[in-house]
Amino acid sequence: LAPRCGVSPHISPSLPTPPRLSSSLPRQEYADGLADVLFGDVNPSAHLPLTLPRAENEVGFTDAMWPGVGDKQRVASYSEGLLVGYRWYNAHNATPAFPFGHGLSYTTFALAGLRASPTRVTVTVTNTGRRPGAAAPQLYLTFPPSAGEPPGQLRGFAQAQLEPGESAEVRFPLRARDMSVWNATTHAWQLVHGSFGVAVGLSSRDAAALRGAFRSP
Repeated sequence: LAPRCGVSPHISPSLPTPPRLSSSLPRQEYADGLADVLFGDVNPSAHLPLTLPRAENEVGFTDAMWPGVGDKQRVASYSEGLLVGYRWYNAHNATPAFPFGHGLSYTTFALAGLRASPTRVTVTVTNTGRRPGAAAPQLYLTFPPSAGEPPGQLRGFAQAQLEPGESAEVRFPLRARDMSVWNATTHAWQLVHGSFGVAVGLSSRDAAALRGAFRSP
């Protein structure tokens, strides 16, 4: 199944279909690229930049949130706050059809050796399959509860091209901005102090993600 679309469809993962290959807004070389992937000449390494839900309006948008309400002019109230996209799924511990950051390959990868500090997070990624391929580990941070931030926010990603059996160290540098929230009173970023949760996986809902923590300075 290779849908071509410019919007986010909802596709049930329980449908009796082969693996899905989603092509969002492809261009003139779409047919050649699709054939290369389907026939195995190219090992896919793309990852979803959005979340594919299990059902229409899975996140529970109301008319007041979208498209808005009003007789003469519609007014939308964005009451979802920061719980947009994958953040809603993380905050509600909900499982979508396909999560943000998800992507398949003709090989397999394993992550190990997580090390976390306020300045850098490091992991080792290994190609455990039989074909060359590119892994894309992703770093998600969970702020201290006092910050009022959604859990598991993306703070970095990297790609490692690996031969079968090859390993590489992947480093995610961290800045003070990555551990800060916007202060609406001072109109400036404010560093959050406390214990930050760390998760490095291959999607925003990767059950096999490596987990750790560090304390901000």
